[in-house]
Amino acid sequence: MSPFTQKMFLLCVLTLLSAHNSFGVRVSVLNNLEQNMDLTIHCKSADTDLGAQLLHHGASFGWSFQISIIGHTQYFCSFQWNGGFHYYDIYIASRDYHVCDPCNWYITKSGPCRVLAPGSAVCDFWKK
Repeated sequence: MSPFTQKMFLLCVLTLLSAHNSFGVRVSVLNNLEQNMDLTIHCKSADTDLGAQLLHHGASFGWSFQISIIGHTQYFCSFQWNGGFHYYDIYIASRDYHVCDPCNWYITKSGPCRVLAPGSAVCDFWKK
């Protein structure tokens, strides 16, 4: 391959990589616990700790981030309320990248639910 072709190829690859997910992903979590219970969430990735957040009933917490080029981005959260403490992988790039953006979740005692469309959600069980 000629030096010019190599440079053009590299320029194309770099352009594609910089355009990949240039706006980032948005995730939000809503406290939908019964009986107006408060929810404390603490979310983090391998390199970002978002800190603990106290959400009153009906309140939400959201954040944005860029997907890693190799696609291994993952955020996991702990959820704590009076009588409950659970963990859940709230964002896994291989699971969620083409499914949701924004990725809107609401939290119930039985598990987290990802909103698919207004009035429609898919719920999961808490991880053991």
